[in-house]
Amino acid sequence: MIYGVLVVSIGMMAFIAIWAYRNVAPDEARLPMQWSVSGTVNWRAPRIVAIAASPLLMLALIGVIFFFSRNNPAERDMALLWIAFLGPPLQALHMALVARTVENEE
Repeated sequence: MIYGVLVVSIGMMAFIAIWAYRNVAPDEARLPMQWSVSGTVNWRAPRIVAIAASPLLMLALIGVIFFFSRNNPAERDMALLWIAFLGPPLQALHMALVARTVENEE
């Protein structure tokens, strides 16, 4: 069951990434990646990198979890469940912040 949840989560992140690439600041070549405490943008990344960062980070974390918890299936499944539930909302939050920042700059 955990693998089904994981596949759905990865699918949701792929959908968010495709949607964001088409709809979030389509004229911008570089998108914000990090904000300071005061709300100013610290750095920007090329569009494809900014949009693909969250799904790629999630896949990397899944690999790390599988590697380091291979001897403890209960620990592995709990960590994968957390990643599956937190990944899509965090990616959606990042894209919402990007959209708001780019909109406010115009």
